[in-house]
Amino acid sequence: MIDYHIHTRHSIDARGTIDEYCEQALKLKLEEICITNHCELDPERNDSLIRFDDQPRVLTRNGLLRLQDEIFRARDAYKKKGLSVKFGLEVGYYKGIESRLEILIKDIEFDFILGGIHCLDHICIDSSREHPEYFDFHSAERLLENYYVALEDLVQSSSFNSVAHFDVYKKYGLGFYGEKIRNFPESMVRNVIKLMKEKGVALEINTAGMRKIDEFYPAPDILRIARDEGLEMITLGSDAHRPEELGCDIKKAIAYIKSFGFEKIYRFEQKNPISVKI
Repeated sequence: MIDYHIHTRHSIDARGTIDEYCEQALKLKLEEICITNHCELDPERNDSLIRFDDQPRVLTRNGLLRLQDEIFRARDAYKKKGLSVKFGLEVGYYKGIESRLEILIKDIEFDFILGGIHCLDHICIDSSREHPEYFDFHSAERLLENYYVALEDLVQSSSFNSVAHFDVYKKYGLGFYGEKIRNFPESMVRNVIKLMKEKGVALEINTAGMRKIDEFYPAPDILRIARDEGLEMITLGSDAHRPEELGCDIKKAIAYIKSFGFEKIYRFEQKNPISVKI
């Protein structure tokens, strides 16, 4: 089993050291983990942060190099114990991030870059505190339209290996809008999936939804479209923000994708996809 979406205490909303995650991975008999701490770069927000020595600091290239050193030390130490540790990043996408992101991560030895939509109009719709600031002024239909326009831009940017939590708007949208939030614009979703296939971008099955709303991201209807459109590349991630969440529902996620006919998941090395038969 593998888990390709993990936040250590370097992410300001998470806790747990790299070693604590690695030790937990050994207990769970995971074969490979990829640490994907947050990278938020929106200049209109104040959350471009990384934590070292229990202190939040502005996220810089030097900070990522320091993080790389810490992860590579763990990679070398835990390889002897049978655990593969990969270096990733979860980037909150906004239109225009591409050049800033390219400069920040140039020549840093990432294995995997996740891209996700966390904010619309610079408001975090994935936040318990902020989401009403956006939801109060947008219908469910408009939210969905704006979200999938942003998601298409994310995929079009060719900056990412996989799309994180594809329909994360459900997290707070179900409580706010009710079942209307499930009525996604199929033509827009289909276009995004087609573009992902064309660009070689994977679809993440994110198990955090099981802990929040008792269903995976993405929903079955979206996964069915992905299968219909011939998208093959799937990654698995718990979106763990503490060691005890590592690997949560990964076995269920494998059963979930198998039920739709998917036969492989993907791991990454130096941003190159490697298929693993399930």
